[in-house]
Amino acid sequence: MNHDRLFAIVVILALLASTGTAVIVATGAHQHTTVQISGGGPFTSSAQATQSAGGTPSSGGGGGGTYSGSGSSQTQGVSGDTIKVGAIFSESNGIDSTVEEDTVRAYFQSVNAQGGVNGRKLELVSYDDGLNGDTAYAEAARLDQQDHVFAVVGWLAPFGEARAAPYLEQHGIPIVGGLGVPEEFNSPVSFPVSPIFAKDGFALGAYGAGTLHYHHIGVFLTQTAGINDVANGIKQGAAAHGVTVNDNDIVFVPFAATNFEQYLLQFQSEGVDGLVTQLDPFSYVRLFQAEQRTNKIFHQLAGAGVDKQSVDAAIGSQLVGTYGFMPYLEAQGNPTGNAEVNAYNATVTRYYPSQAQNMDAFSEGTWVAARLFVDALAKLGNNVTRAGLVNALDSGAYDVGGMAPELNYQRAGSSHAASNCASYISYTSNRRWQVVVPPPYYICY
Repeated sequence: MNHDRLFAIVVILALLASTGTAVIVATGAHQHTTVQISGGGPFTSSAQATQSAGGTPSSGGGGGGTYSGSGSSQTQGVSGDTIKVGAIFSESNGIDSTVEEDTVRAYFQSVNAQGGVNGRKLELVSYDDGLNGDTAYAEAARLDQQDHVFAVVGWLAPFGEARAAPYLEQHGIPIVGGLGVPEEFNSPVSFPVSPIFAKDGFALGAYGAGTLHYHHIGVFLTQTAGINDVANGIKQGAAAHGVTVNDNDIVFVPFAATNFEQYLLQFQSEGVDGLVTQLDPFSYVRLFQAEQRTNKIFHQLAGAGVDKQSVDAAIGSQLVGTYGFMPYLEAQGNPTGNAEVNAYNATVTRYYPSQAQNMDAFSEGTWVAARLFVDALAKLGNNVTRAGLVNALDSGAYDVGGMAPELNYQRAGSSHAASNCASYISYTSNRRWQVVVPPPYYICY
């Protein structure tokens, strides 16, 4: 999920939402590079480690079975008063997920303010992978061998997760949360909080064809690890409702894409009557601008990330009538009045007020991951081990306050695909998102 800065710069995940130019400034004694994009916040492009909850920068089986642990020490990262947690975020070279990092920090700071977890405070050590899988792999090794973290929680790195997750899993380091790339499933130590990409795609295709009644679907997808699974899922979901999505109507674009016109004109000539999209937030701004230039506003089912205040403000009234896919409850304006969503909104804006305009579905996912981790950790008492954490997560259902569907990894089996549901939202004429699925607000697939 700053900052959010999930795609802030001229290329990626965005989160920023606007179309401004980048201003590069040297900051501080360490000369870290700061980039400001209109609609987003500044972020450091260096790969330095940072710690939440105070402190200084670091120098540095599923299926309900019993996990005995392997690889690194079972108590690594645990001291008498601290539990050290790691994460990798993409915050430079076109992406800006600092809002996700700050969301994990805010959750940990709120827990620490109440005494921590069974008397231990939580400390976050994080790195920026620069949108590079090899960098993420090296940082995973650093988190393990140099920083000695207990677990990885709430990370967000579109290319890095696919590269780093196998290292973490092979070394027995629990992973809680993430984008839901394929590499994060089918491991006894990995616990995604969102659906696997193929399920996301199926949900998008099924809702577009079955509920919104799109008969000729055009698709835009941001290139990232596992995105072909999303494309195939869209085709399968639409086919379940009698709609065929042709391969030549599926367009893959880079993060912070700038050129949609030629594809929109192609879709117009072909008679496309609805778009199904999963783009970074910055690209959504450019897509809507391109629709204006080509004089055709398509009906659209947009993916997670369109619900960002800075993005919505940049698009304006053209967003009215757009539908959105959500793996979590919509948080902007908290239209369902959910107490956990209220806590998320209040806590992140309390500790990081500049992030309010950047919060979206991706930062919600990091909140859910942090909460899940803390809930499982609390079950361990004073005997905090990796094996204990994994077994606690595998022991049954976790209610995350309705902000996400109930997560039950024991029932999910070895795939650890505990979430198979989606919520849907639409943008109204009074410039607010409303949830269009009746309580309990999710459709499960």
